[in-house]
Formats: sequence, structure tokens, C-alpha cells
Amino acid sequence: MIRWNLIALLAAVVILDTSAASDAIAQKAAVEGVARAEEGRAPVQFALVRLVRADSSRLPSDHPPQGITNASGRYRFDGVAPGRYRVQLLRIGFRPVLSDAVQVAADETVQLELRVASQPVLLPEVIVTADVCVTAKELMKHPQIQTLWQQARDGASVRTELMARFRYNVLQHEESYELKADGPTAPGMIDQPYVSHPRWAVRNAARNRTRRLSRGYYGPSKDSLDGFYVPNELDVLHEDFLKAHCFVPAVARGVGEVGLRFRPLRTRRNFLDIRGTIWLDSATYLARRIELEYVDGEESRGTFRADFGDVAVDGGTLRMPVGGAFTMRPSRKNPAKRTEGKVTVTYSGFEEVPRR
Repeated sequence: MIRWNLIALLAAVVILDTSAASDAIAQKAAVEGVARAEEGRAPVQFALVRLVRADSSRLPSDHPPQGITNASGRYRFDGVAPGRYRVQLLRIGFRPVLSDAVQVAADETVQLELRVASQPVLLPEVIVTADVCVTAKELMKHPQIQTLWQQARDGASVRTELMARFRYNVLQHEESYELKADGPTAPGMIDQPYVSHPRWAVRNAARNRTRRLSRGYYGPSKDSLDGFYVPNELDVLHEDFLKAHCFVPAVARGVGEVGLRFRPLRTRRNFLDIRGTIWLDSATYLARRIELEYVDGEESRGTFRADFGDVAVDGGTLRMPVGGAFTMRPSRKNPAKRTEGKVTVTYSGFEEVPRR
């Protein structure tokens, strides 16, 4: 049995609390509104919104207040200290928006509607350099890779915000069988239900990502079944991933899709790493699938395909991991031994958890 270690992300209505300044605690305000498309005035669902100072100075917080619009396009920032602010909106397929400055007074709720124009993302021409793999420091030299990387990361940021706000149920159903000389074994099945809760979901995701990057993608432990850890798009699109991996300069292309190909920065024996492609929809730049290969040095230890689909959420849809298929060789001593199988993932019980 493999470790299908998804970070599933779902939401119903998303209203974000924000971090407040240490001063003026007793007199706080709010900024709220709705984001609508210029054409047809349809709500812009699940867009990333940030509250920034009108004069571009930093807010008194380690992280700027940010959240996402809900399925009706609404957003809200609570606990805002008096001052002048702008609201920034980012959404794949739309032009970035930075609102006009608004003055926020104590105990006031400011209404601010955002009008968003659609804009297809145009990829710059690719610059192919032989025998080069693009690291984080070299992204600016490869505008096509940088554009894809940033567009996909904007989508991942929305999903991370959802993860920090909602409790939901996940059911992972796995079927697998072992291939032997005399034929495959009878399929084994297992259901793994668990609850994702904001109290620990983001923290656990960061911890697991750090562990995989430092120790490899295999290793029996108390939270592993048979050791093969499956990264999702949030792992591959995280800045930490590029500390140990790089992107192949030439973008892969398919029907209605583009692919970011990645590999380890260095080859390590007795260290299970991954290389492969994350495929993005060429119109929305949302994840379609991840095709990866597990490698120990140059030796292949298995493959995994993680599929993504649109999941209905409170009148909107979100792109979520929904399943996959795998072929693994768990034993180095017996390379002929293989395990094959598939996984399906379903979600239910979305419940917003107010921030403390």
C-alpha cells in the first residue's frame, strides 16, 4: 500500500479574518465587497484578495492580510486599523486588479466593489539552453517558465487559504495488487477516511513537505503505510521545491495543456527523489495531473499519475486531487516484484472554522 499523501482543499463560503495591528485594538474597521467580471458581471469566484497600504508601506504584520472570494465573489477583511488601503485581486484568466485607495475610519465598514477584466495569459517565447535546468535564481532568464510558475502558484495560494479556513472530510479508496511470476494477486482494498482541520492542516503540510525534501520520498515511519509519498501540486509549486529541484527549460505541450517538467538538482544514491511533469490547463493554468517517476540515483523505482478534477463547492468549483494510478517496485533486492493500483478521493462536510 502506498502513502497517498494528498493535501485536499475545499471551501464553501470564504470570509477571511485578518491580522490586526498591535495598536488601536479597541477601534477596528472592516473592508468588504464583491468582485465581478466586467463582461456579464458574473461573480469572480475563489480569487486571491490582499489588503495593502495605499502608500505601499508594509502593514504591521509578518504577512499581509489575504483571503479569497467566495462562490458569490464576496470578500471581507475584519479587524482593520484606521488608515488608507487598497485591495489587490489575483485570479488566473483575469487581469490583476489594484483598487483605488479608500480611507477607512474607526468602527467603519467600507464597501469596495472590484471590476475584473478577463485576460488570457500569453506565454513568452521559450529560450532553450542546452544542458541547463532552471533553478529559482534563474527563473527571470526564462520568462516562459517564470510565467507558468507564477500563474500556477497563484492558484496554489488560493488553495492554501482554503486549507487554513475549512474543516472537511476526505475518503481515500485504494485498490492494489502484486504482480508475480504466476500472475497477479487478488486485489486488496483499503479505505482511509480522515478529517482536514485548519488547526493542523497547513502546519502538517509544511512539516511533511520539509521531511520529504530532506529525507526523500520513501521511508517507513509511524505516519507511512508502505513508504512511497505522493507529492501534490502544492508541493511541486512551493518555493522550497526549487531548493532541491529545477525545471527543464522547454515547456511540454499537449492538447489544451502545457507542462512544467522538473527533476532533482543532483543525483543521490539511496535517496528516493522524484522527477516528472506537472500538467496545467493552457486556458486556466489549473492543475490537470502530475506524472512523476520515483528515482534512486538513476534507478527507476516506480511511477505515479495524480489526477485533478473540478469539485462542486457551494455554487462554485475548485480544482482538487481526485485520484490516480501507480506502478511501484518497493524492493531493490527483487526488481521483478511490482505493485500496481489506483486511488480515488472524495470530499464532504465542508465547514468554515473561524480563526481564533
